[in-house]
Order: sequence, then structure tokens, then C-alpha cells
Amino acid sequence: MQMLRFLLTTVDTGQPQSRIALRYLYSVVANAPIDSKVRYFTALDADDAIYEEIVRGGYNMVYFHCDMENEAKITHLCEIVKKAVPTSIVIVGGMQVTFETEDFMEEHPEVDYVFRGEGEQVLYDFIKTIILYEFDFESIPGLAYWDNDEIHVNRLGRPLRYEDIPFPYDYIGIDAGQTAYYESSRGCPDRCHYAQVLPVDSYRCLPLARVSTELRYFLAREVREVLFLDKWINFDAKRAYRIWQYIIDNDNGKTSFRFDVNGELLDEMTIDLLATARKGLLTFDIDIESTNPEALSVSGRKANIYPLLSNVDRLIRGTNVTVNVYQKIGLPYENTELFARSFNKIYALGADNMRVEALRLCKGTRLRHEASKYGYKFSRKPPYEVIANDFMKATEIIRIKMAVETAELFKDGAFDRSLARIGQDVGLRPFQLFMKLGEFIYKKGLAGRTGRKADLYRVLVAFTDTLYDEANITLQLQEVNDVILNDFEEAPAVDDVRKFERRGWDVDE
Repeated sequence: MQMLRFLLTTVDTGQPQSRIALRYLYSVVANAPIDSKVRYFTALDADDAIYEEIVRGGYNMVYFHCDMENEAKITHLCEIVKKAVPTSIVIVGGMQVTFETEDFMEEHPEVDYVFRGEGEQVLYDFIKTIILYEFDFESIPGLAYWDNDEIHVNRLGRPLRYEDIPFPYDYIGIDAGQTAYYESSRGCPDRCHYAQVLPVDSYRCLPLARVSTELRYFLAREVREVLFLDKWINFDAKRAYRIWQYIIDNDNGKTSFRFDVNGELLDEMTIDLLATARKGLLTFDIDIESTNPEALSVSGRKANIYPLLSNVDRLIRGTNVTVNVYQKIGLPYENTELFARSFNKIYALGADNMRVEALRLCKGTRLRHEASKYGYKFSRKPPYEVIANDFMKATEIIRIKMAVETAELFKDGAFDRSLARIGQDVGLRPFQLFMKLGEFIYKKGLAGRTGRKADLYRVLVAFTDTLYDEANITLQLQEVNDVILNDFEEAPAVDDVRKFERRGWDVDE
């Protein structure tokens, strides 16, 4: 009898969970009596090229791992593969199809099966029942399938015993200079109302001895970065301390580590430890989202904002940790004025990066189910961004995005003194300053002149001329222009200053 040929694949759109998912799934079937293969495609690969490669491979079963970014491409591939080889078994899995599964399968009848929730156990049970010719699909938790033109969606399975899952790099290794995606725990302690979490989820951790062994593997391989996928690595503060201590004590000088961190749970002892890490070793992603207590509370994030801001400030001032902070646009009960207040407080922290993104109402989230309660209007296609709600009109969100995009243009520290001086002279806080600067760029048609840093300085000078004239403080123009010039001359990796001066400051030239 011919051996079953099974392809595990996805379209890589940069989603970390998708990048590691196929490794976990392959570890389930690597020693099974089937011919299994893993293949990553990219978003730049043409659908026809992917489809032709899959069909040429002669696979009996194809599993596509689906996420929010690749769903449209994946479903198109499912359609054409199924039409080309009607006898093939087409499977889709991932969090994106774990919720609203029946609707997904009705819309895409070419999908034979859906793996919901944690896919490893579903895959094990599915392959086992096929190999044994039992086809006992109704008894497999987490499986959705067609039977006599009807869709059956089985209940989700119990959380896996996480330490039983193999190290995802046992069967598919990693080379020096690459990024490793890694989980030391599973589950989501952050149950906020816009987080996509399993209803039967539980928080499970690998033993620290195993974590140390697996981190030693990455260090020995000299990977470029280890990106931890754990939500709130420091949910257990003592455990996180031990992990960071191990990384600092065994630093190879080449590998860096990135974590999602709850800033409120950082304590003085931990910050003292982090202060001993070399620059570039650790990166922390910290969700602040808002400084408005009401917005945080109704969103399920009961953060104590003042200790959070204080801890993040101490982390930034007292350590070499790279700190990225995040804010959301469109939370309940937050209008433009309250958003601006949050932005200014978060911006004032001086983090290495500040990312501001519109709220997304993903499948399975509580806020998506309660959208009408807050008057949410949102895109029904990924990434499900909020368009408006009862507290912000669509035009207000668009203007906020414009201000945020402007802040992104001027974010790398090369404009800090200039922006601070302009804001001080005209009495504008950072958000209001970026709002006015963004409107200036838009009205003057200068959006196409912001790709080079030298032109950003020219735009800033032109904006300052207009702003100071409106504020009737033109006598201070020469002083602020000198500050802008000093920022330019001291900024690294910009055009040669002499060449810049030959062309001059006129943005229209």
C-alpha cells in the first residue's frame, strides 16, 4: 500500500505563532508511518506558483496554518488545490479558524477539516484514526469536519500537558544568525476583552531546567534573536527572574532575547538584575494601551497605571534594556482628548519605540461580541480594525492615525531637541504638535517628501516658519532653526552636511 503523503504548510506573513506552529505539528507526525514534509511559503510567492508546487508534490493531505494576515491567500489556495485534486484532504488550523468555525467552513466548503485550539493533540488523534482506518472523527476534541453535507464542530479539547510537547527545534534545526521563536509557557494570563484567548485555556509552564537546556541550544547555535511568545513572561515574577538571570549569566555576546512583559509586575530586585545586562541583550514589549482607568477597566485590563508608568520609567532610565511601549486607538470611553492625554504621558517616558495601533476586534474576542454596546464599527476583513465607535468618529480616528504616522517619521531621536524646543515655544504637548505637523504635511502635499531624513529636516523648518508666524513669535525662528541645524549635524547616517547646505533648506526644491 502506498504511504500517505502529508504536507504541513503556511504562508509566512511574519506572524510569530505561525512560524513556530508547523514545527510543533511536525514533531507530532515526524515518527509516524506517513511521509510528512514541512514547507514555508512567503506572502510574495504567487498563488499559482504555490498551488503548482503543492499539486506536483502528490500529497494526499495538506494542512494549511492560517492566521489573520494570510487567511485570504490560504483560502484561495485551498480552493484551487481541492479543485485540482478532488480526492485530496484539505485541512486548515490556527487561532483564526478556531472561532466562528462553522461560518468559515460554510464560506469555504473546499476545506474538509479544521483543527481548533491547540493543534498538536488534534493532529495526533486525527492521524491515528486515519492510520487505523477507524475514522472516528466525532470523538476527536477540537476537530471540525463535514459529514453528509453537514458541518460538525466538536468541543475544544482539554489543555495539553505542555511539558509533554517536544522541543520544536528537535526535528527542524536552526542556523546561526536566524531568529528563533520560543514558548516557555502556554496560556494567556491577560484575559482582556480584545485578546483572542481560548475559553478552556490554562496557564502552563515548562520546568526551568528544560528552559535552561533549550536556551543553551540557541546560545550554542548563536542565533540572532530568541523571540519568546509567552504572554507576560513575568506573570510568575520569580520564574522570570531566574530566566533573565540565566540569560545574563550565559550571554554569548551575539544572541538577543525579546519578551512580552507586564510592566506593573516589575519589582526593584528585578530591575536591579536587568541593570547588569549588556546593551542589546534584552528587549521588552510592554502594553500600556491607555492611561485612562475607565477605558482600561471596561476593556478587562485592570492595570494600576501609576505603578506601571513608574516601573517602565525606572526600566528605561536605569537599565540597558530596549523598551517598546504600545498604545491603542479606539478603546471604550476614550475620546480624542483622553487619547491625547494618554499619548503624552506614554510619549514622555522616552521609550526606545512607541507603537500606536488601532484596536482590532478579532474573532472570539469579547469586545467583538459586545461591539453594539459601544457602537463599534469595524472592518469585517482582517485585520478587523475599528473604524468608529460611540466615543470617536471615523474622521477623528483618521486624524489620530495621521498624527501617529507623523510621530513615527520623527521617532528615532534625531529630532528630539528640535521637537522639544518647538513644543515649548508654541505651548503644544507632543500629540498636539504631531497633529499640527501631520496636517501641515498633508495640506502642503509633502507626504512624498518624507522618505529621506534630510527632507524631514527641511519639512520641519518649513513647518516651524508657518507655526511661529501663526503664533506671532517669528523673532524666535532663528534660534529654533539653529537647534534644528544642530540636530541635523549630529544625527548619524544622514546626507553629507555640505551637500545638504548646497541645496539649502527649501523643501520645494
